[in-house]
Amino acid sequence: MTTNYDFLANPKLPSREAIVAQAEEARNVDFPLRDAESGSIIAWVKHGSYVTVYEAQTQDFVARELAQDRTAGSSVVQVPRVFDAFEWQDGPGSIVGCIVMEYVEGNDCQCTRDANDVAPAVQRLISIRGPDITPGHLGGGDIVHSFFWIDGNPPIHYHSVQDFQDHINNILKHKKDPRRIDIVSEAQDGLFLCPCDISPKNFRRRSSDGQLFATGFRMACFLPRSFFVAALHILATDFCIKVARKLTIKQPKDAAAIVDASGYLIIYAQPVGLPKHLRAQLKKSPR
Repeated sequence: MTTNYDFLANPKLPSREAIVAQAEEARNVDFPLRDAESGSIIAWVKHGSYVTVYEAQTQDFVARELAQDRTAGSSVVQVPRVFDAFEWQDGPGSIVGCIVMEYVEGNDCQCTRDANDVAPAVQRLISIRGPDITPGHLGGGDIVHSFFWIDGNPPIHYHSVQDFQDHINNILKHKKDPRRIDIVSEAQDGLFLCPCDISPKNFRRRSSDGQLFATGFRMACFLPRSFFVAALHILATDFCIKVARKLTIKQPKDAAAIVDASGYLIIYAQPVGLPKHLRAQLKKSPR
């Protein structure tokens, strides 16, 4: 799969074929691209079976939004711009995605030392409103969220907030839980970036000026605000807890029910509670 999304041009990049060859040699390890003449790093390549063009589009959208902060002189966090993104077939039934992005020279954050700086970065990230009310990654990508546990991947593609709400409410009904969520009403205020994986490895400090960058967007898509609060409770690592304590966030009324519905997935496994009108999508869900 390719995309017509207007990524940042980089004329120094090698061909996609050359990038694929390097990715296959790297064997699921992200790697730098170097200029053929100078040997200097011109880009960073993230690749793997869970990497998608949709993730790249979300990342670049957020990068553009945050670039306005830099222009205004108040940047608590930036995001690497994306140069290119594409996918290729790697054997029967196997698709590999690739994101070619700006390289950030520096070091990943550390658990105890950097939580204080990551907190305002997360505060800024969750304030970013999506361009529409279609949930998931931009351009038609799936909802990727810790609600679905292990890898964050959903059992189907939810075309609307209503679809997702119907599934969650049916999970609650299946468990004989009297609560019902109303994220459709919540979405009238817009969808916002929901970074689920608040981990030190997803934040990097640039050596030259100390600028903080958010670098991991696989589990960061656009959803109603309740899902960020739910993600904080589901993840609950030491680092996440330290960051969460420094955030200023409202406690949405549906967050607790969402967390409990997520817990039911552990007991019954996906796709428990999937409404009849969504079951036909089980074998048609896009990657």
